[in-house]
Amino acid sequence: MNAVFKRTLRPVVQMGNELQIGMNENHTTLDDPDGLVFQLTELLDGTHSNEEVAVKLGITMEEVEGAIAALDGLGFIESSEVPGTFKDSELERYEANLNYYSSYSNLETSKYSFQEKLKGAKVAVIGLGGGCLTTAYLAGLGVGEIRGLDFDTVGRSNLNRQFIFNEHDIGRLKSEVAQEKVEAINPDISVTMYNREITSHHDLLDIIDGCDIVLSMIDSPTIVCSRWVNAACYIKGIPYIQGGFMNKIVVWERFDPANGSCYDCRLIDSIVKDPSEEYRLRTVYNLIFSRRNTGFAPHVSMLTGFFASEVVKYITDYANVSKAYSQLNTETMELVQQDHQFERVPTCPTCGGKAFEEISSLDELIESAKEMRVPHG
Repeated sequence: MNAVFKRTLRPVVQMGNELQIGMNENHTTLDDPDGLVFQLTELLDGTHSNEEVAVKLGITMEEVEGAIAALDGLGFIESSEVPGTFKDSELERYEANLNYYSSYSNLETSKYSFQEKLKGAKVAVIGLGGGCLTTAYLAGLGVGEIRGLDFDTVGRSNLNRQFIFNEHDIGRLKSEVAQEKVEAINPDISVTMYNREITSHHDLLDIIDGCDIVLSMIDSPTIVCSRWVNAACYIKGIPYIQGGFMNKIVVWERFDPANGSCYDCRLIDSIVKDPSEEYRLRTVYNLIFSRRNTGFAPHVSMLTGFFASEVVKYITDYANVSKAYSQLNTETMELVQQDHQFERVPTCPTCGGKAFEEISSLDELIESAKEMRVPHG
């Protein structure tokens, strides 16, 4: 295995007796009075063995190995070894991905290991309207299997923001068009798009089965659709991310059964903390709103981009996922992130074990909240 100086750190800047590596605010300055460190960075291009480097620099093998270890400790070195699991076309396709992963690689951790995790991943996208861009991002990034679901046709009003569709697709099923377009983006992955109307969480179970994570961008019928996704993911033990728009506010949040976070618990908790929330929920619950979508294209791109970024972090573990709740004000670009401000509700009908049947009614959720407000003992 030959060590290679990361190409993303080139060019190295020589400044008299010093070197500057990394041309940004995080650059590192190294003393190099005889120019040997600079020569070393040039020779570590993946084609020279340590013995050859030692001969060319006129130093010992021990000195070469010590210098490489020091550079590796600074995050400047990675392995030149390319796994045989990648086709030449994939290495070309994912070149920018691999360059990005170089920021997290070293001699022990290959940049290719992150891409391999994506190749082995399965992600479901519920809602191919706002979610269509996410499927395109995931395909380009190289997620090995993408499943999508929708029950709508392409309309002209979608074309301001759902950019895998065009004028010629109007009237066609979104699932059908998405299948064609996403497969065309990356023929090396598996893509299955379902045309299915969701009437309960049971309609989602086979689609999300075996997935690593689920992305939900459905918003109708109001509240109920989120409860369906929540129940299905809780049954399967799969984390999910959902998001949407409140005019200039973009919101996305992550729920994970493994740590007990549950959307129904959040609803119950909100009623417990603010009794007036009951009236707001009753007003919008199970409604289907039309002609009030505030999906402004740049903001949709932000949301779907954040979705894709979080999916990659979750799957590859190259960095920690963000906090569970995120809110972006697109007017001021102020981003607020925080952990969920609620705890698991012991009487929650979903994570309490009843989700295998049917989700509870809104009245049952409200009743659970009222019981929690009644002092016991």
